[in-house]
Amino acid sequence: MTVPVPSASNRITGSRSGPVVQAGQVRDIHVHPAAPPRPAPRQLAAITRVFTDRERDVAALDGLLTGLPEDTAPVIVITGAGGIGKRTLATRWSHRHAERYPDGQLLVRLRAGAVGGPAPAAEIARSLLLGLGEGGHLPWQESDLQALWRSAAATRRLLVMLEDAASADQILPLVPANADCLVVVTSRSPMPALAAHGAHHHHLAPLTPAHAVRLLARILGEDRVRAEPAATEALARACDGNPLALSLAAGEAVLAPARPLAHHPALAATDLESIPMTTALALTSLPEPEARLLRLAALIPAPDLDHFAVAAATATPATQTLNLLHELAARHLLEHTRRQSTRGDVYRIRPEVRELIRNPADARRRVVQCYLDHLIATAQDTVQRLTPHHRVLPRQHRHHPAEPVPITDDRAAQDWLEAIAPAVLPALAAARELDEHQAAVVLVHDLWPLFHRLRRTDLSVPCHKLGLGFARLWGHRLAIYEMTTTLAISHKHTGAHEEALRLYEEGRTLATEDQDPGRIAQCTAGIGATLYEAEQYAAAEPELARAIELYAELGDRRGAGLAEILLGSAAARRNNTDLALPLLQQALADLESLTPPDPLNAARAKVFLGEAQSLAGRHDLAAGTINDALRTFADLGHRHWVAYATEFLGQAAERAGLPEAAADWYGSSQDQYRNLGATRDVERLNGRLLALLHQ
Repeated sequence: MTVPVPSASNRITGSRSGPVVQAGQVRDIHVHPAAPPRPAPRQLAAITRVFTDRERDVAALDGLLTGLPEDTAPVIVITGAGGIGKRTLATRWSHRHAERYPDGQLLVRLRAGAVGGPAPAAEIARSLLLGLGEGGHLPWQESDLQALWRSAAATRRLLVMLEDAASADQILPLVPANADCLVVVTSRSPMPALAAHGAHHHHLAPLTPAHAVRLLARILGEDRVRAEPAATEALARACDGNPLALSLAAGEAVLAPARPLAHHPALAATDLESIPMTTALALTSLPEPEARLLRLAALIPAPDLDHFAVAAATATPATQTLNLLHELAARHLLEHTRRQSTRGDVYRIRPEVRELIRNPADARRRVVQCYLDHLIATAQDTVQRLTPHHRVLPRQHRHHPAEPVPITDDRAAQDWLEAIAPAVLPALAAARELDEHQAAVVLVHDLWPLFHRLRRTDLSVPCHKLGLGFARLWGHRLAIYEMTTTLAISHKHTGAHEEALRLYEEGRTLATEDQDPGRIAQCTAGIGATLYEAEQYAAAEPELARAIELYAELGDRRGAGLAEILLGSAAARRNNTDLALPLLQQALADLESLTPPDPLNAARAKVFLGEAQSLAGRHDLAAGTINDALRTFADLGHRHWVAYATEFLGQAAERAGLPEAAADWYGSSQDQYRNLGATRDVERLNGRLLALLHQ
């Protein structure tokens, strides 16, 4: 037999920029040149034009870069009160040292005090990996994400800025074991747990009176300050040297150019602290369009806001919303956090501002309803593009957004789903409070590509648990069935096989009561697939065989083909290749005949057919079949299946009595799994390689 052996210049490997088939050919896999390297990320914000003072703080931070550890990234934590300028100082100082970290400067906001709570460590790791260009099929387990991040950072020189940290638990798992990296953290409170791991803390104090006056002069203009020096100094004292308070007070003064500074309202409000006082003044001076938008936007249950969501939730024209959000940011009442490809400019309401906003009790329901309808409408666009076979649940069509998010292609759909993932659980919590059961179920159901295509199983289980509860309250049987079976899929993907089987049985009971053969077939196949994944092949076979019969009666070639893959593979792994080979050949024929085509699942049928051919001793045929599948996976950019097929080639070589070729393929597969952060797969390959050594 000729089993292809990878060489240094002729093997399929994973890479930081995605799967690359290097120069040459592996059997008849036609190779592609490596994609051009991505530019190093430069995510630090621009420095504000009115940045004032902080020379001593900058020098103190510079001093912390001496005597650093040699085996881990140094961590510097900048602490201080709200509005004191932690983020601005961290950004200024990070720009100062950016050239020391040529592989990139990354920025993630950890959302202390945000709606929905702080960002979990898994979400932070995903954001960092996406910043490095590690898109595609990221692992779903928190430990795998963190391992992949640490692997990615191990050979790079990176500066990582983590803003608004709530706890050390968000940070410690992500500190690279690489002294050529630097982690800069901002937080309102000190973090003793970080100090215990060697982090350096720097506390940021208010501006001195002289520097507070200088900041006012840079905003108001030198001439106005020079004309009223006593009033300027009094205003600086009233603001306690807090840069945010000074900016809010100065912004209020800019809007009243003819009024003397001595008559500034802040000078009369001596009984309040600087931030609440200046924030309240800024709010009271707002024109009604800005004030209305801000009041209603504060009711949106989301950690951040874009103009599509705000326009829909507040029933404001989109162009006007854009202008009003820009004006509110210019007044320091909103913070511009980033620009995202599908959402545009993204903002958050400053916590100090949110605390002072008051709304009538009846305003929240309509805002939340309109916001949920905006999410549902956009999610429906993504599901129609990414998973068009997904079943549609009845919806209310109450407030369709006047300007929908432009989901123009698959990339835009995935980008929007990734961007709004942190908003999903807060939206469902608001739906629960307001008894918006139907809207919540439809939202969870339409977000299927987020859970399945983007592998966000960390969100899938809690969202579908909530969805099942909502569906039961709604009382809609199809919704109950859909939430039951999608929750079963989520549990299956996390390895909770017993819970998945229980839910599939519940779903099959519902489908039987409704006399729905399609859903009976779906649940029967799900039970078989769960038993297969639990390696209970003998128990899986009758369930899968029954599913194939049901799909055949329905004329559903795709359903039959998917069940035939698993039944054929189960038979092959029980050494019944006489049954396995025709089943897998039939699965391949069924899946290749589909319109529209399903190349991924056809390639899956092919790779399992190759495995069965190898187990049957037909080694030459097996190598060619697996290679054909491998080529398709590479063309589709499906990195996990590229690694899996490469492992199959190693097994085929081992069965053919070629241990050196097997070791090469296993090594290549292990490299790819490692680059994917798939720690359990890496450990499995370790076992295969060790077994080869002991033969």
